[in-house]
Amino acid sequence: MKIKNYFINKGIVLFMKNRKISLLLLALIFKIFVSDYLISEVKQFNLQQIIEISISNNKELIYKKLEIEKAEATVWEARGNALPSLNISSSFNHYIQKPVFFFPDFRAMLNNSTYSILFKEQIIPEDRTKFVDMGLIKQSFLLANQFETKIQLNQIIFNSAVFRGIGASKIYLEISKNDYLATKLNLISNVKKAFFACLLMKNLYEIYLESLNNALANFNNIKSLLNQGIVSEFDYLQAEVHIENLKPIVENFRNLYKSSISNLKVLANIPLEQEIELVGTLEYKDFTLPDINQLKKIAFEKNANLITLEYKKKVDKEMIELYRSENYPTIVAFGNYSFAGQSDKLNFSTYHQSLVGIQFSINIFNGFQTKSRIEQATIASKQTEEQINLYKLFIEKTLEEKLLAFEKAKKQVLAQKKNIELAEKSYAIAKTKYNEGTAIQLEVKNAELELRQAKLNLQQAIFEYITAKIDIDNILGSVDYD
Repeated sequence: MKIKNYFINKGIVLFMKNRKISLLLLALIFKIFVSDYLISEVKQFNLQQIIEISISNNKELIYKKLEIEKAEATVWEARGNALPSLNISSSFNHYIQKPVFFFPDFRAMLNNSTYSILFKEQIIPEDRTKFVDMGLIKQSFLLANQFETKIQLNQIIFNSAVFRGIGASKIYLEISKNDYLATKLNLISNVKKAFFACLLMKNLYEIYLESLNNALANFNNIKSLLNQGIVSEFDYLQAEVHIENLKPIVENFRNLYKSSISNLKVLANIPLEQEIELVGTLEYKDFTLPDINQLKKIAFEKNANLITLEYKKKVDKEMIELYRSENYPTIVAFGNYSFAGQSDKLNFSTYHQSLVGIQFSINIFNGFQTKSRIEQATIASKQTEEQINLYKLFIEKTLEEKLLAFEKAKKQVLAQKKNIELAEKSYAIAKTKYNEGTAIQLEVKNAELELRQAKLNLQQAIFEYITAKIDIDNILGSVDYD
């Protein structure tokens, strides 16, 4: 507030002195007021809305979505290796100094051969001075300027590594999609738990606040009875002490509620300054779950993390075949066309050239590298298989625990509902008897304590029931916004 007042006062003074910057200052002041208003405005969110906001704002999900896009690009890259490649290149060369080659001196060779024949046939008298020493002379066969434009077309006819790479990239894409789903499921599960934790803290706070109000009403009643001489001062002091004991508890649960709201804001990436109000109730809804064997079957088919491991196993098998394909031949068809020319003074003499062919290549020996790669990939596949078995055991154990917690919480909810009815009757009877003078203050206090504890137990049981259901849904790979 002090900062805003400073800007307002400063803006008025500068507006009077310099009208040129007045609009900027007014815009700044307007922005401060508007931003404060938007932040201070209380926004309401139900469970579905808070989940949708969390999904849209979650940085990890954004990263996982980019991983999917990256995997899709990888699939196109892998497919591109099997498509034809067409390249065009062009070059121009000018020799500042032409390369030379050393050749025998053909003139000396011709001279010596001719005189050897003449001397041998005695056509002329023999004269050894006519012979010339044989040596090497420099020759250049290149012209100063050269150019060439070439088009090259290559098409893989057979390459097992290329085809296996396409399959592996598609599996990697499925892994990325499933990884995104697993992250999304975990986020939804955590958001739902945080949402219901806020409702739980709110209800606990309200229960203690209700107890405090009951204690205040009881205190006022005792005060009135004390003035009438019906009750003792001891009862009056006990009631006052009870109020003072409840006040810090109420404040503590009020802070816990605020803290749970802040945790939910962080999870949903909502500014901490933004005031929010949750729309929803922590209530019991009767769910009927399949038996444990059916739950395990569903989990083995739909659990996101388990599906990811299954895809990883497929990738491992593809890698085995990919390395094994190094022993297979590669067949590539190719063709090219070139247009070239040479000259010393840029008046080029040109020519055309074209050819087609097939290239065959196969590895004969590479130092047992392929064999070692296949062994490593096979071991990796076995490791993934063990991971799958271990994770299935983990799913079975977790499902059994969560199902037991679910059934236990369900029984507790039903029991606590009945317990609250009994506690309410007991509390009403205790108050009536106390007002009639047939009961002491301790009986009223104990009855109110039992009623409060029954309400607290019910809220805790409902929360455990709901969170157990959320955990089971997450294991089963179920996306539920309710």
